[in-house]
Amino acid sequence: MSATIREARPSDLAVALPLWEALHREHEARDPRYRLSGDAAQRWATDFRDWARSDGSRIWLALDGGRPVGLLTAHLYQPAPTYRPCLFVHVDDLYVAPEVRGSGVAGRLLDAVRDWARAAGAEHLQAGVLAANAAGRAFWARQGAEDYSVTITLSLSDG
Repeated sequence: MSATIREARPSDLAVALPLWEALHREHEARDPRYRLSGDAAQRWATDFRDWARSDGSRIWLALDGGRPVGLLTAHLYQPAPTYRPCLFVHVDDLYVAPEVRGSGVAGRLLDAVRDWARAAGAEHLQAGVLAANAAGRAFWARQGAEDYSVTITLSLSDG
């Protein structure tokens, strides 16, 4: 696929937001415990504008002939003070439109974040993936990612 990968600008919100919303609709469909707040899109839109101007955050878009087909958001972090100091990058959102999955867009988005992370001096990259997202987990495994921590959930409701 000949999609163009580029960093997002604050003016790209109208392009990026539908991709972000599609990602979270897929998450909600995969696991009923995954539920966003009613104002999540408004909050993300506000954050998007800040992230697109920040040195510590990056957003990349994949565009195929001007049509948005992919999104990746990432942020630089330091661990809590009880851990050895090291700079790392956390990928918050990675989404590729279903019609172009398998075409290399996700890998190219990840290459962009890897380049940025290395240039920033980050030691590693991390991301969270829903346990129910088999395709997402397989993608990360193909990239060489390994489980580091597993989040478990224990329901406290009776029904």
